[in-house]
Amino acid sequence: MRLLCPLFLAAVLLSGCVSKPIDYYYGNYEKTYYHSKKDGTPSSIAKYKDSLEDIIKTSGEKGLRVPPGIYCEYGYLLSKQGSPDADRYFNLEVTTYPESARFVALVRSQLKQGQP
Repeated sequence: MRLLCPLFLAAVLLSGCVSKPIDYYYGNYEKTYYHSKKDGTPSSIAKYKDSLEDIIKTSGEKGLRVPPGIYCEYGYLLSKQGSPDADRYFNLEVTTYPESARFVALVRSQLKQGQP
């Protein structure tokens, strides 16, 4: 009995150190991103954009955070298409992941200069 009490206490204390991994929903991201870069056709880019929209929508439905970079990528695509909504998604990226602020600022400045 004397041995069980310290072992039980150690088990309880150590179980408190285990953290739950952050879950993200990526949907079809990998496949559509690959094809959008490999093919570069309007169809493959549209599928990639649809994939990003699905990630944003499904993450919200499942109560998950949108994965890092997804808002920025979606904002980038919108910007390339001339959509005024692009800034909203760049801002969402920075709000969700403050550490991305410098990167998003760089993307925005390159878009203003007309660089891809």
